[in-house]
Amino acid sequence: MSHAFHALDALIYAIDVNPELGAEGRVLFLRARAHPALEHFTGRLTCQQTWKPHADELVAAGHRVEREAQGQYSLVLVLPDPQRDLMVGDLARAYDHLAPGGIVLVSQHNDSGAKRCQQHLAEAAGEVTALSKHHSRVFWAVKNPEKPWKEELLERWRQGALMRRVMEGRFWSRPGLFSWDHVDEGSALLARHVPLNLAGNVAELGSGWGFLSDHLLRNCHDIDTLDIYDADADSFECARRNLGIIPTRVKAKPHWADVTAGIGTTRFDAIVMNPPFHEGKHADSLIGLKFIAAAAQALRTTGQLWLVANRQLPYENLLTETFAHMEKIIETGNFKIIHAVHPTVKPAFQHRPRKGKDKSKKRR
Repeated sequence: MSHAFHALDALIYAIDVNPELGAEGRVLFLRARAHPALEHFTGRLTCQQTWKPHADELVAAGHRVEREAQGQYSLVLVLPDPQRDLMVGDLARAYDHLAPGGIVLVSQHNDSGAKRCQQHLAEAAGEVTALSKHHSRVFWAVKNPEKPWKEELLERWRQGALMRRVMEGRFWSRPGLFSWDHVDEGSALLARHVPLNLAGNVAELGSGWGFLSDHLLRNCHDIDTLDIYDADADSFECARRNLGIIPTRVKAKPHWADVTAGIGTTRFDAIVMNPPFHEGKHADSLIGLKFIAAAAQALRTTGQLWLVANRQLPYENLLTETFAHMEKIIETGNFKIIHAVHPTVKPAFQHRPRKGKDKSKKRR
């Protein structure tokens, strides 16, 4: 069971043993996850979630889901992000949505920084109540107008979680996105090997803040349309700003989608991707395999796939089974670039192995 499920069970346990928590009034759940016990708040619960798979689970369970919460609530539940800037940013968001006299109830797994998160809340709020359950800590504080929280600290936390310019102002990004403040080595390698003659309708799966799409729009001038897909709704404003300034007739079309579940009926001439292979801290190559399956389904019979992956990831068997032709363009000490094509496509070029290898042992 993942850390998030332990923390969620602990959160529900705290509510069960403290029935005064959320006994009445509106309830907001930040970074919400589905749980049968949420039926206790039926008719007064709003769930905030920007990660599409989790949002879909909540909707399927009948809950109201928003990407950005609005208004004030008597109880705010939080499953904070383990990344430090987002963790304290989530605490500040919870405070901002609390009505006077309201309670913020936080749960974090011990291995995801629970002790540190509790200390942060105590630093801002002063008095904090806590319990331990399911390898997690649950802690809560009251928004008491007579004992105000430290506003200067809260404001620093708000600012730390915001979108900002990175890489000497070259791009917009925000904490929490993959490789949020630098270009990751794999994507940079893929950008150097994607052919400039890509044409027609193109998609990037797992687009993040938009580095690869930026490269495509600036260098592949025969592209007619570009669709970008990502499960994280927080990525799209960054991508919009990064891609919107490029002098091109093509405007990227964003799709908030769980690529592992497929990307609909649109068909493409080319797909480019650096698929994720982690669920939280845990490596899971099945995610990348599902990305490949989604790409194969979305490509036209004349389509081609370009992807980068860590060397050790076992993608070749599926690619060989799914595509008529699969070629490893280059392999470094860390990564491999793979080009796969459907039956009616000739390979864009024949790979000529480069001399030498990158001996670095670093892994993404």
